[in-house]
Amino acid sequence: MKKNIHDDDFEFQDDKFFNQMDKAKILVSVIPVALIIIILAITLIVNGKKGDKPETEDLQQSIMDYADESRPANNNSVKMEEVTEASSENEQEPAESEKEGSPVKEDTSPKTEESQTDMEPSPTPFQQIMNTDKVDYSKISYNQDAQLKEMMTYWADGNQKALDDLANLDRFKAMSWALKNTTDFYYYGERNAAGQPEGKGIAVYADNQYYYGEWKAGVRSGGGTWIHYHIHNTVNKEDPYLYHQYAGSWAEDLPDGEGSEHCDYDASLIKENKIYNTNLIGSYSQGFVHGDFYLTTFYAEDEYREWNARADHGSWIYQSENKDKVGRKPVYVSTLDPDNYVWMLPKENKNIGVPCLISAKRNSSSKN
Repeated sequence: MKKNIHDDDFEFQDDKFFNQMDKAKILVSVIPVALIIIILAITLIVNGKKGDKPETEDLQQSIMDYADESRPANNNSVKMEEVTEASSENEQEPAESEKEGSPVKEDTSPKTEESQTDMEPSPTPFQQIMNTDKVDYSKISYNQDAQLKEMMTYWADGNQKALDDLANLDRFKAMSWALKNTTDFYYYGERNAAGQPEGKGIAVYADNQYYYGEWKAGVRSGGGTWIHYHIHNTVNKEDPYLYHQYAGSWAEDLPDGEGSEHCDYDASLIKENKIYNTNLIGSYSQGFVHGDFYLTTFYAEDEYREWNARADHGSWIYQSENKDKVGRKPVYVSTLDPDNYVWMLPKENKNIGVPCLISAKRNSSSKN
């Protein structure tokens, strides 16, 4: 049988066609898989390079980002975005100071801010509280050595309740009354060869003030605690303090070094929308606030707040030079809100120390 050449050509072409179809199917199946493999490889390589970045650099960057987010806004500064951003959106010609190559002038003039009327420092404790009323303390007998020894025992044991009770007894008030209008004190405790208070001892001063702690050469020096009991013999409608206390380091009869103040109040005399200091923790120099401070305050609504502040030899360092409408400047800043302050008039921001402290070494120019 004669073979038809055309039939052979058809069969050859037919086989060739199907071979091409098979190759196309293979390519269609393989190419996506290959692309996926390539993409995964590239991803692994890129992530591997990122993973080689030192952890310290990541930590440092995180700290810098946190610092940038937490930094308080400065009303006197000019934001860089405002300086460098073009004003093409408004199609306005940039100001002369904003053109490239021109210096940027910052507005450093003090701002006037809104302040809350209750954001003022705690009221200063009353001094010389005891007044003559029905009781004539000059006719009440007392024994200072025996009474101070009794009080010293409770103080050494940390029995605050017993101290409070003793201070309110007539014989203890009479002992303090005998020192009225003086810087003198009665002392019980250790003494040096010259007979001066030195070592551990306790003393009572006028106005129901007591000190227990270390002494040197006749003055308070070292670690010790001072308490001023606000005991009124007449009807009290103004003074909210029950007692005011300083505990910490002393030198030359004055608070000096690390220390803290604490105040307790009569809740019935707390006024609404007023701030009252409960604790001040920081450092002192010659009886005045000096250095960094952490403060807690409360209000009649039982709301407690925390603040930070810095002081320089009896004056709070202002958080900024901005003023409110009555001329007060910010002295404390909230630990939670960098835009929340306690404000004070400049004329009041001086000679700030432990209020009412009786000491012969106290600076006579102090308002306390």
